[in-house]
Amino acid sequence: MKKLLYIFMIFILILTCTCNNILVAAVIPRLGITPPSSGTVEVGGTIRYTVNIYNNATNVTLSPSDIRISGVNANISVEGSGNSQRVIVLSNIQGSVGAVGYISYIAANVATNEAGGNREMNLTSTSFTIVATQSTVPEQPQENNNTSNNNNNNYLPPNETNEPTQETPQEETTDTQEPTMTIGSFSNTVIQKGETISFDITYNDETEMGEITINNNDITLYGFTADVQISGDGNTRKVTLSNVQGNLGGLKYIKIAANTAKDKAGNSVSKSSQTSNFKLVDSDTRNNPDDWIENPNTGK
Repeated sequence: MKKLLYIFMIFILILTCTCNNILVAAVIPRLGITPPSSGTVEVGGTIRYTVNIYNNATNVTLSPSDIRISGVNANISVEGSGNSQRVIVLSNIQGSVGAVGYISYIAANVATNEAGGNREMNLTSTSFTIVATQSTVPEQPQENNNTSNNNNNNYLPPNETNEPTQETPQEETTDTQEPTMTIGSFSNTVIQKGETISFDITYNDETEMGEITINNNDITLYGFTADVQISGDGNTRKVTLSNVQGNLGGLKYIKIAANTAKDKAGNSVSKSSQTSNFKLVDSDTRNNPDDWIENPNTGK
């Protein structure tokens, strides 16, 4: 009887371990990114982000080509080994004073286990800001108070000086007002699958606009897919969405990321924005719009 009970207990133990391994392997790895090593950095400086890897990854291949940054330019490298942590190093950081930088994307499948790879991450990590280089103030020479030799012809009384009088510098006004981002109306609010729709994005500043850096990675489509093209110059960019595909009906819209432009003083557009909505219909619905009724619960 004891022998039978002993065999039963071993069977339960093996079954428990097997089930636990299956549960662990069924969860794909997940990445988490910490705040930067510093909230500010001078031009040419270095910032580090730590990436923690969860859910028992068995292989990690994170490389610089898997990472995108926004707001600044920098050399990207990856440090560390093992399957639980990596450090992303942004070195020789370049940008205007006041520019805000952050990690905006990490690719999928850079950490894998038996269940598969991590999902791609479109994110806005905790940001850092470029600040002016700190200059060293030269040490002032000590005043010569030796007045013992009254027969010295070069002697100057304590209240006299042969240095020219310096004018008090005028206080300069600092531009801290960020630019504005205005999104125009769609070229059409109801389109069929495969058709093209477009809208304008205009940037303005109370003094003078600087660099406009918006690109395809700053544009997120909600409720549909399309080929994205950005064109134009000056302060206005035209976004064209061709071959629009998605579920019929419903309300579709686009979100524009922050930090897509800055003024001459280095102030960036700090807030994201989104378009109005448009509808995707079939040919019969378009010819008879009264036949299409939106579901108030789902918008489709």
